[in-house]
Amino acid sequence: MGTPLIELEGVTVRKAKGVPLEGIRLEVSHGEFVGIIGPNGAGKTTLLNVIAGFERFEGTLHLFGRRESWKRSRETRLRIGYIPQILPIDPAFPILASEAVMTGAVGRLGPFRSPGKGEREKATALMEMMRVAHLADRPLGQLSGGERQKVSLARAILQEPDILLMDEPTASLDIAVQREVLSLVNELHRREEMTFLFVTHDFTMVPAAMRRAVLLDQGRVIFDGDVATAVSSETLSGLFRYPIEIFKRNGRRYVSYD
Repeated sequence: MGTPLIELEGVTVRKAKGVPLEGIRLEVSHGEFVGIIGPNGAGKTTLLNVIAGFERFEGTLHLFGRRESWKRSRETRLRIGYIPQILPIDPAFPILASEAVMTGAVGRLGPFRSPGKGEREKATALMEMMRVAHLADRPLGQLSGGERQKVSLARAILQEPDILLMDEPTASLDIAVQREVLSLVNELHRREEMTFLFVTHDFTMVPAAMRRAVLLDQGRVIFDGDVATAVSSETLSGLFRYPIEIFKRNGRRYVSYD
């Protein structure tokens, strides 16, 4: 399979209030779609922050075949896209949806180059794909949470990263919008040659493109394998320390708590 795109060996993060990650070993190859699943406080976001260069750590991290410290070069940072959880935005914040998408190109081109016609056309095509082209001239702060997430996806793809990190991208969205965002994520994985890491604590809402799941508990990897085994009643009951029954109906996962 060649050199892993992402490789962590003995990665530990220490903070005043505890150790959110301890002795993490993880390898991710080009083109994989890996889910990072676990309860709140398991270390999921911390793991993404280590990869993105937002977190100091102990241990060894290789990205793109090169050893990295917690600080990243501009070149490496631009090869990693990051979609955080939905954050509240002031409705008066003076940036339009189309301008927010274009920031993906600005970061790649640098501060002294303006996006050309090709970049603007690609940004428009991505907004159409995300079904938010009609919102191009709307202030970002006036969009719904789901609309802002779609804008975030378009911005991240315009950056043309090799790795896309997604931290609970469907959190706080209603079910219909969650499913729409997941459908768009699946489509992106089919169209773009990128490696995806998708963090979630909602094991009923995982993209169909996800074939591998890493389960985190108290900062440690307790499972790394196929999604069918990970998202099973027995595995999840152990992870969440509560009786959970997973069943399928019409191709969708449902959960029952005893």
